[in-house]
Amino acid sequence: MDERGGRREAWLRRGVAVLAVVAVVLIGAGVRLQAVDRLRIDYDEDDYLRAGQQYAAAIRAGDWAAFTELNYRTEHPPLSKMAYGVVLAALPPADLVPDRPTTAGPATLLPEPQLTAARLTSATFGILAVAAVAIVDPLGGLLLGIHTWTIKYSSQVMLEALPAFTSILTVLAYLGWKRGRSARAAGRRTRVSPTTWLALSAVFLGITASGKYLYVAAGVAVLLDMLWVRWSSTAGVGLDRWRRLGRTFAPSIAWGLLSIAAFLATDPYLWPDPIGRLQDSLFFFARYANEAPEVANAGYPLWQPLVWLAQNDLFDEGVFVVTLDVFITLLALVGIGRLWRRERTWVLWIVVALGFLLLWPVKWPQYVLALSAPLSLAAAQGLRAVLLEPAGRWIAHVRAGGIGRPRVDRRAVRDLGRAAPWLLPGLAVLAVLLLFPLLYQGAMALTDFTSTAIRDGLTGGVVREAARGLTGQVPAIDYQPFASQATSTRVHFAGFGLLWDIARGGIADLLVYTVIWTVLSVGLQALLGVSVALLLARRGIRFRGWWRTIYILPWAIPEFVGAIFWFNIVEPTNGWIALALGGTFDWGSSPEIALVVQLIAATWIGWPLVFLAATAALAMIPREVYDAASIDGAGAWRTFRTVTFPLLLPLVIPALIVRALLAFNQFYLFYALGSDYATMSTISFFLFGPNSRGPGGLFAVSAAINIFVVICLMVGLAWIVRRQRAGEVAYA
Repeated sequence: MDERGGRREAWLRRGVAVLAVVAVVLIGAGVRLQAVDRLRIDYDEDDYLRAGQQYAAAIRAGDWAAFTELNYRTEHPPLSKMAYGVVLAALPPADLVPDRPTTAGPATLLPEPQLTAARLTSATFGILAVAAVAIVDPLGGLLLGIHTWTIKYSSQVMLEALPAFTSILTVLAYLGWKRGRSARAAGRRTRVSPTTWLALSAVFLGITASGKYLYVAAGVAVLLDMLWVRWSSTAGVGLDRWRRLGRTFAPSIAWGLLSIAAFLATDPYLWPDPIGRLQDSLFFFARYANEAPEVANAGYPLWQPLVWLAQNDLFDEGVFVVTLDVFITLLALVGIGRLWRRERTWVLWIVVALGFLLLWPVKWPQYVLALSAPLSLAAAQGLRAVLLEPAGRWIAHVRAGGIGRPRVDRRAVRDLGRAAPWLLPGLAVLAVLLLFPLLYQGAMALTDFTSTAIRDGLTGGVVREAARGLTGQVPAIDYQPFASQATSTRVHFAGFGLLWDIARGGIADLLVYTVIWTVLSVGLQALLGVSVALLLARRGIRFRGWWRTIYILPWAIPEFVGAIFWFNIVEPTNGWIALALGGTFDWGSSPEIALVVQLIAATWIGWPLVFLAATAALAMIPREVYDAASIDGAGAWRTFRTVTFPLLLPLVIPALIVRALLAFNQFYLFYALGSDYATMSTISFFLFGPNSRGPGGLFAVSAAINIFVVICLMVGLAWIVRRQRAGEVAYA
């Protein structure tokens, strides 16, 4: 291709990229304008509209000094409220929104057109945020544009939209600094100097802090990456490296000081008394988190932010064109590794923001906007890995003539014909034992099958109603499993409503807890089992055989019996712990404490299997590999990381898979311990739910959940087997 053709192709690519960004922005604008019109009045909108009215009145009167005294709801910085005031100043005055306590519900009526104008202001910043992400990755911008939580809280009179936008600019300017440094190091000139980019990043961070403190998480991620860059580019060993690193802190310090200056400059309320008013603002949050009745009454567990990320906005039905938040989060889990390799700052942003949300006691859903931008970029990478790139390779294969008449291996066909009489009976039994339960479970998920209709369901009612509904003979009923106690003795066709509710996150709290439970319980079992196996494999351990025998005993006890044993220990009033404390041990009142208690019991029950697998794997590792590592100068940690750990995996991974499968269905432990809804797994809740929030025996709901769980398990296990080749033990 000649030079002119190369330029034409480059211009064509740029044109396509620009069109993609424009299309994404138009989609993001369309759904936000629709949300501005359709969303009902929400909590806090009256507060921030009142604050905007106060600023608007000061602007009309030309009283600019009032900005140093005005800040309705002083716990939050005033920049977003000031932006509302600038817009409202152009409108005719309206009656000031009444001052209402923070514990009050949403206002029933707010003045128009002030409400619409303020919402449009918020939506404008939301659209700009979509545009900023789309410039980085149009697919990521599209996912951010249709993220329902982001649409909701960037289309209302809230504080989220402005800092969400400027936090993106903070990271983008910092990435411009990184690119500029790399270009300068390679001897290339840049249009904008790296120093300018770093200064812009600091200014945008200060503006972000003036919008809402939470969004400073992006700045923390930038600082961590900046230190990472400094550390990796600093030569030396040990203390000398730390000294050299200290001499390179000047840009980081200047960046931090400039961001503080930008914060003070854009927060006039702090000017009369910066330290005192900032302390009052920050200390308010500590008091609010521990004393506010609305926080205590909400009763959200530590992992509630994960629940918000695992469901769409279910409070505003009919507002959103598409609801794909659940899939965006799942795709982000797939793509986060790819995003790390592409640009780790975005991943650090996710980690910092999510870590804060998990630790902070207040768990309101609007807080997820602090990480929705980098989450969308990770989801874009996941979508490419799962769908777009495989589809592209398949299309390229088709265009290259890769699909034609398949070549038949006659020998393989002949061998298959000979083996068929021996294989068919086993395949038939497998189909009955495996496929029939799955198909029957799918039929159950299409009905309203509960314990009150168990006679009809088990005598053919499930199959009858599923077949009649799928063939159009009967319409689907409106099935609300938690609305009231089921009384019907007949099974009815309910359609795909239950499966759709799961897909959009209708029971995300149960599913998230089950995933957390599985990951933590299996992880602790792996940690304890491998650690004890490594400890007993050391030379000089006396009575090694006796210790191994003792450690296997918990596995020899039936797991349900072990669960009852732990119930005797943790029973709130008469258990061993309660007797030792001389009072009650009310561990079930806190979801976090309940999780810890259950994890201890599950770890005791399950770790011996991992211990056995790790012990067997260690016994099969040749001594020569350790001698080779020692000759190469590898220390203890490096030897474990590069020799022991990889050779443990082929036997440990299958044991972990078995424990993960059991953990997903470990209802006996929850049932024996007497857990309530907040601390029960999905299956145990729907089978043994009389003491929880809804009726027990919700078999159709359990079937719908199990379908989702089976799909997740199949995908996860296929990925693990493919990555680790668990079935191959090369050294055995």
